[in-house]
Amino acid sequence: MFLQRMVRHLAAFALFAFLAAPSMASAQDVPSDTPQDALPADTPQDALPTPQDAADSGTTDETIIRGHGFQLGMSFLGVPGYFFNPWFAKHGSTWDGVVNMGVSLDYFLRFQVPCELRFTLSWFNARTGSTYWLDDDHKNAPHLAHYIVNQLSSVNIEIAAYHIVPIIDEISFYYGGGLWGGVVLGDIKSHAIRSSCALSGSDLDTCPHEPGSVSATGLPPVFGFVMVTLGFKFTLMEWLTIRAEGGFKGYFYGQLGLGVEF
Repeated sequence: MFLQRMVRHLAAFALFAFLAAPSMASAQDVPSDTPQDALPADTPQDALPTPQDAADSGTTDETIIRGHGFQLGMSFLGVPGYFFNPWFAKHGSTWDGVVNMGVSLDYFLRFQVPCELRFTLSWFNARTGSTYWLDDDHKNAPHLAHYIVNQLSSVNIEIAAYHIVPIIDEISFYYGGGLWGGVVLGDIKSHAIRSSCALSGSDLDTCPHEPGSVSATGLPPVFGFVMVTLGFKFTLMEWLTIRAEGGFKGYFYGQLGLGVEF
């Protein structure tokens, strides 16, 4: 009798386990900490979060990068005379019969945080007015002056980062800086002064120079500098931009730029 009762109990337990197994497996398919469990039972089905919503809430390349931009720029550059004064008693200057301007093509990478990364290909005219240059160490020996014809220019690559500070929707202030490097084009021709005129005490500017010339030596084929920039950005029609900026790149410069962003 005992054995028969044990067999009946085991058979009943096996039947219960067989019937309960599917419902237990279904309950395990949905984790207990899913968003659905945290919502009221009467929440509409279309209001429940989806896997795509969860993916969109993360940080992706599309949310880091806000957009891009291109710009054509025209710059005006100059080197103050006092930059040369410690080394030269007499020297040429920018904008002395020369138009010292440059052009540039800029590409902007715009981020969701208020900043931009700028990559630039530019060219500028580095000429100075043709005149006599005299070392400060030889200021009492005017016959050692040389008439300098500077025909230098430079092609450059620049990279800079800027923090954007909105003022109103259409106007922003920005500041930042970076690095640039360039390849030197052209050369410098040096003519000796007519010694008899220089020794006579005449003004050097009135003295003739010898017809023959030599190319100046010691000029590096490439050079560069750090740059610091302040500017204003004006946005029209949500895609057209005008930038007005100025700063220092080893020389002072101002620039106007017209561009698009998307």
